[in-house]
Amino acid sequence: MAGYPGGPSPVTAGLAREAVAELEVISSQAAYERFLAPARALEDGVVEECRANIALAYQNAKQGVDAVLLREAEVATLPGVQVELLRELPELAKGLAFAVLQAQRDLPAGAFGPLYERAVQLRRQLLKAADALAEAGLLARAELEAAQDEGRRDVVRDCATLARLMRRNEERFAGRSPVTPADVGEAELVAEQLGALLAAPADPRDREATPLLIEATRIRDRFWTLLTRRHDVLWRCGAWLYGRDVEERVPPLQSRPALVRQAGQGPSLRGTAVQAAQRRTEGRPAPVAGPDSSTAMERSKVRFMVRVGFDFPSR
Repeated sequence: MAGYPGGPSPVTAGLAREAVAELEVISSQAAYERFLAPARALEDGVVEECRANIALAYQNAKQGVDAVLLREAEVATLPGVQVELLRELPELAKGLAFAVLQAQRDLPAGAFGPLYERAVQLRRQLLKAADALAEAGLLARAELEAAQDEGRRDVVRDCATLARLMRRNEERFAGRSPVTPADVGEAELVAEQLGALLAAPADPRDREATPLLIEATRIRDRFWTLLTRRHDVLWRCGAWLYGRDVEERVPPLQSRPALVRQAGQGPSLRGTAVQAAQRRTEGRPAPVAGPDSSTAMERSKVRFMVRVGFDFPSR
């Protein structure tokens, strides 16, 4: 089922209209409900913020699943791999699209929505700056970790904590930080205003939308994390099957297709690589299966899995 009961979600201060339209085509409430429990079951510490192009992730997940399941019998022999979890990746991406639209729908048009969106941007900006300062040895890594609030689950609290961290070290960071005192002051103000709205929202619409938005955002991030973790298993299967060609068969979730060369521009890089590979293999005798061929294959699997960390936990 695409979209929402009662019609499409309104376009507010979040996604652009075109992005919403793309997501409504692929989103599925049934898929959302199907994967909601495993998404909620993820540990808080592993959850990643979703800042992805979901339509692109869906297309790449579908392409990767099609490529890997062309050789399903081989994939099924790999240790720890559950083929059904791989097969349902495109459906999981549809559930993620619905989760993103849920967060979009619950973004209120009143005071809270724009402030919350700005808080997300400021938190990201402050975190990047603090991480760079920690890398340069100007900030203790322990201070940064303490300011991230257990995996960045609370946007308002993170903004306030990071702003305080920057303020405490203002003299040390002077002239060395990409974050200006004005940015820090804005983060403090936005966190204060959001805190006041959360404590006592004046608009009845905000009273309902605010907690819904926070929960919808958390669920969206959990769906994205579940998708990336399962896609990692798919990619490793593709690496086993296709070797160095894996990313052409099983592209990363945010990988865009390479531009097709225009006529008259000479051979493409891929065409040249394929021809070279064919030349290298010409004249080689075909492998002959013998009584020890299955043992050799198992040893090859073990070597590969050790090299790439083939750890396939059940998810």
